[in-house]
Amino acid sequence: MKRFRLSRISLPRFGTWGVGLIMLSASGLVAGSAWASFQFIIDPKSVAWMNRYLPEGARIPLSVWDDPKTLAEVQSDLKRNGLSAGDQIRVESPGKAAKQTVDLLLPIFRRETNCSNPASLVEGARCPHRLSEVRVYRRVLNPTPQKKEALQFINVLGINEVEESFVLEPLVESRVAEAGSRDTLPYTIVERYDNPPELGKNIVAAQGIWLNLAGKTRKGDSTIVYGSVVYYNPVSTTISGLISWTSPTGQTPTWQKVRKGRAPELLVDRTVALEPDFQVYQLVPRKSKGVPFELQPVSLNKSPIDSGAFKDALFLARSGLWSPALEVIQSVRKQRIKEWTDTAQAQLDLVARHAKITKTQADQPWASASQQVLAHLIDGRWAKATYVIHTSADDLDDVLDLLKFDSGRIKKRIDAALQVNPARTDVQTWAALRVAAKRGKAQAIAWLKQQPQDNSTNRVKGLKLLNQLDSSQVSDGETPPVNSTNTQG
Repeated sequence: MKRFRLSRISLPRFGTWGVGLIMLSASGLVAGSAWASFQFIIDPKSVAWMNRYLPEGARIPLSVWDDPKTLAEVQSDLKRNGLSAGDQIRVESPGKAAKQTVDLLLPIFRRETNCSNPASLVEGARCPHRLSEVRVYRRVLNPTPQKKEALQFINVLGINEVEESFVLEPLVESRVAEAGSRDTLPYTIVERYDNPPELGKNIVAAQGIWLNLAGKTRKGDSTIVYGSVVYYNPVSTTISGLISWTSPTGQTPTWQKVRKGRAPELLVDRTVALEPDFQVYQLVPRKSKGVPFELQPVSLNKSPIDSGAFKDALFLARSGLWSPALEVIQSVRKQRIKEWTDTAQAQLDLVARHAKITKTQADQPWASASQQVLAHLIDGRWAKATYVIHTSADDLDDVLDLLKFDSGRIKKRIDAALQVNPARTDVQTWAALRVAAKRGKAQAIAWLKQQPQDNSTNRVKGLKLLNQLDSSQVSDGETPPVNSTNTQG
């Protein structure tokens, strides 16, 4: 058998430095592999840059959304699809610089070619850029050798537009506009809140940012602003709309300063003319990792204290008699201070905010007696309103017209006051005057004589005032009489 001789192979000789270099490279390769494996387990997309070195069957699956892109590439994609990006909003997560993430919120708009309701546009405006969505991107460093920095898509907020009926609701409730349609209105503005709420120890909430999505529309002579309040949490990358709002005064919702220990409050101004209308939302915690709180409205429907007077006060407030309601609530607070709750205080504060407006309006001088009377009646100043017509007899016709064509704001206040106290003669006088303006002097006198009374002098003055009305000032009285609680019919 023929034997084969193995020849020796000469290997290159390495010095000590060579061996060390090889060992260092090997350990680095192992460490790098371990790091890449760990990143792949935590977030497969974070090592997507390795795809260029992997065979096709072993590549990490990515969608178009997942592939990191430069801002220019994102904008180019938008343009091809008829979209455009608004001003980007930068969000930096808290923490040390090495662990800090940088997110970009990118509003995405589409151009409207045909306005569905041109009459609703603010004067001088064209068909608007309509907010389509708000995208969230995270900055990624060195995703590929060709890109030093790119944006990784991580979330998106789809836009649910508000209906016109919701936007016009305050005007409809004040009887100055007809109900709106179910057509939706666009958001055209995205703003970051510069004065976010003070959240104290709520660290997760403090890390996020607040946005206001807004738009404008026109109804008659009124320009109405509407929108949605949005919160973004960079820790969970959750973005969510919390409430929608509308404001005939054109005011965006504002965070209010509250006493220490109280829940942060967001104020929405829905005031129409002389009718104050404020909605207050409290930021209260809830069990959710994404958005760990919600905005709950302060309600005047339920009394937190077992008190008949408090319940009556809330009823008066819901009927627009803010100042009388405030007086009662403040009295209850003094008597039941040990039972007083944060909910009761929030209700008191809301009533006081409205009462401050109606009081200011009633205190100021007005150009005509009818305007002065209206301001007094809105604030529940029945006796002062009566004094105005006694001292301005020449303006009585205008006052009666005010009552005759009342859309309901005076009616609801009269009915509420008499429901709480049917014997109030100063309120009965105005109920009778309204009956006279709508149904005739005879019916008004007959109605007033049937009512209980708390002051005989006021009753005499009321009857005297009704008897002084002549037939040219009041209705012919063809409508049937009304009962004591339903004075308006």
